[in-house]
Amino acid sequence: MNHSLGSMCCVLTLATAASGQAPGLRLFQPVNNQATQLVDTSGNVVRSWPTTTAVTAHLTPDGSLMRGVRVPGIGANGSTGRIQRLGFDGTVLWDHLVNGPDHFAHHDLEVMPNGNVLLIVWDLDTVADAIAAGRDPALVTGTDWLPDAVLEIQQTGPTTGTIVWEWHMMDHVIQDFDSQKANFGVVANHPELLDLNYPATVISNGDWNHFNGIDYDPASDLIILSAREQSEIYIIDHSTTTAEAAGHTGGNFGKGGDFLWRWGNPHAYGAGTANNQQLTHQHDPRFIPPGHSGAGNITVFNNEHLANQSAVYELVLPRDAQGNFVLDPQTGRYGPSAPHWTFTEPGFFAAFVSGAERLPNGNTLICSGTQFRLFEVTSAGQTVWSWTDPTQNFIFQAQYVDRSMWADTAALPVAGAQVNFDHLHGTALAGETYLLLGSFTGTSPGTTVGGVHLPLNIDFLTSAMASSFNTGIFVNTIGTLDGFGAGSSALAVPGNFIPPGLAGTNLDFAHIVFDASLTTLRASNVTRVTIVP
Repeated sequence: MNHSLGSMCCVLTLATAASGQAPGLRLFQPVNNQATQLVDTSGNVVRSWPTTTAVTAHLTPDGSLMRGVRVPGIGANGSTGRIQRLGFDGTVLWDHLVNGPDHFAHHDLEVMPNGNVLLIVWDLDTVADAIAAGRDPALVTGTDWLPDAVLEIQQTGPTTGTIVWEWHMMDHVIQDFDSQKANFGVVANHPELLDLNYPATVISNGDWNHFNGIDYDPASDLIILSAREQSEIYIIDHSTTTAEAAGHTGGNFGKGGDFLWRWGNPHAYGAGTANNQQLTHQHDPRFIPPGHSGAGNITVFNNEHLANQSAVYELVLPRDAQGNFVLDPQTGRYGPSAPHWTFTEPGFFAAFVSGAERLPNGNTLICSGTQFRLFEVTSAGQTVWSWTDPTQNFIFQAQYVDRSMWADTAALPVAGAQVNFDHLHGTALAGETYLLLGSFTGTSPGTTVGGVHLPLNIDFLTSAMASSFNTGIFVNTIGTLDGFGAGSSALAVPGNFIPPGLAGTNLDFAHIVFDASLTTLRASNVTRVTIVP
């Protein structure tokens, strides 16, 4: 096969999917005792990363896998204590413990575009600390007090990390129990703070908030959190410094680390009764990203929408023209008064774990974790894809993976090296042909190849790889996807091949997949490799 890219562009045509389901892969982590896995649209597991004790897993913007892994030390549900970053081939790139003496990681994490990790942790305090802050002594037993916090951790070595930003729930509490404490006040007058004595239940293991979900919006520099025990979700300002995050002023919104918005249970802040509660033990709040239906809104999995029935909500955030979050002056509550969109159906029920995510095609991916089920629904509530894990293990969350190419390094030394690429589309494209292409001139506006958008600008590198595949430095750059829809290729660059003056140059790579009739079926994501000295 020896077609130039130009001639191929003239004859390749777009093959449209017959189904309304999103074409990518789905990542999921069975809780504690199974491998992290990718399942395709045909319901086949096409990639796995072995583990024995992981709780949560996310594929990151750079394509590496980040996991929260359980280690001994805390008996409360959802504890992890270790974060790991793995390459596509399973190589451990980072293995960092957050298991004391001050903090212990649990439940969820979020990888930021800069590569840092936002991590939910328990602060390892004592019951005496809680009482000193104004907790009713009748509402605590035992010795531990484990309020939640968020740490932003930057990797500094294979096993080390530095906390570069932090936020602590105990810096933002109010209470009306002990008038001798500095944080004594009228709870209903301070919706930006959390009532230290809510809920009024006796806590024996110290797990007061039980944060079980976190997400980050880079466009607005905001973090959303889910507190299971308060049945609320909160938005806080990440633009603060750590000092500002501990106080009540500063940051883009001028409120320090106080809540900018909260929703689900106004009874928790004295703005209603139990009849006004709309969330119960919810999980996995997420910002809907730009370019998706409902961009800027929130999705959340409400575990107990009705008795023995769960639901997924989409919420429109109540913001004014300046982007500030608005409190309803009549009710004293944050809106919305009701979800913008709800999905539920009889038999859909997960009392714990679980989550949801808005997809690029406008559908919503739902994880009903205690039913071991992942499924995709349209905005009209029609199920277009469904899969049940045959191992019957609880699933904490699922993630849509709109990525089909990985590189084992982001750096190509002038002295020469080999850059390895992995291609993975799933069994629906098994037996089809992939072609790796590259560009010196970037990704925008990109190129249309037979109706499919290839996110590369055509230049001499693109043309060379289209016409000289599988020769010289281009190793297996055209090939056939195997039974899992997988393939591999490489750039094998010898010494003295790259002029030193190109150090600092970015090379962008992507591949197209086409069939025997040269119909373009898919284009991959972009993977960037930088020439370094």
